[in-house]
Amino acid sequence: MPTSLALGRTQPAVFGSRRLCHGLLLVLCCACGARTSLGGEGTSPCENCDGGVDVVIDHVHDAPIDVSIDVPPPSICGNDIVEPGEECDLGKDNGDKPAFLVTQPSGTNIETNMLVMSESSATFYDYFSASSHTGFEQTGESRLYLYADATSGRLSLILTHGMDNAQPSAAVNMDISGLPSGWSVDLSDDPGEFVQTGPSTASGKWTFNNNSDGGILGGLPFPGTWIITVTADFKKGITSWGWVKSDLSRVPLTLPDTVTIQAFDESSFCRTDCTIPRCGDGRLDGGEVCDDGNNVDGDGCAANCKSFN
Repeated sequence: MPTSLALGRTQPAVFGSRRLCHGLLLVLCCACGARTSLGGEGTSPCENCDGGVDVVIDHVHDAPIDVSIDVPPPSICGNDIVEPGEECDLGKDNGDKPAFLVTQPSGTNIETNMLVMSESSATFYDYFSASSHTGFEQTGESRLYLYADATSGRLSLILTHGMDNAQPSAAVNMDISGLPSGWSVDLSDDPGEFVQTGPSTASGKWTFNNNSDGGILGGLPFPGTWIITVTADFKKGITSWGWVKSDLSRVPLTLPDTVTIQAFDESSFCRTDCTIPRCGDGRLDGGEVCDDGNNVDGDGCAANCKSFN
């Protein structure tokens, strides 16, 4: 049967096991070792093709076309199969180990970096007139964040409550536990308000009016493996609290839930988004001191992500 090009209604045509009918039919059949043409004399027969390809175009009646197209299913991260678009997939063993993870029983889950400045945490805190002046203070809110001095690598946890010249009368109690070896109270707004109470515990009892209050816990191992828990009792004047990330964005924390800050000194092999952690990818993973998105020395983060420079 010759290859045909027909307009309008056509009689059913059968090519091998394929039945085509009704509409504009364009059938290409590649005969083994023979020349292929469209219509006219000398067209190669198709009945005996042993490696040919039939292509059918039918735009007239939208009739079903006997052509199957294999569409791969979407990748599913976490099914233990490395699929297109995934760097890895360990199934239930996928996990995230950022440098720091902040969680609450209510479901708060924050992968976070520390704020980095080339000055000590006490200088940054800028304590005078019985208040801190970091620029992060907020009326009616307590805030927590990690701070790293790029000149020394010292890591601190900063706590502030309220805002200078705007805060109504307030009272806040906090207990901090799980503090790792080597820590210290680096600053207390007023003597005796924020103190060490044990080898791994500290306590703050702050009362303030028309100013801020707070303190600094310094000397946290970095990179390190530790879990610090902050339990707060906001007695009056403070109605919200938040975590400040390195990009200066504020993430709300749930009152009155405890806050857990966890540090990791090594990364996972495969993240929960099926990517492999690596120095220079712009995400601060466990074991990294910094990650500025490249592997270049001399720009504030070493090429191996192990130190500030």
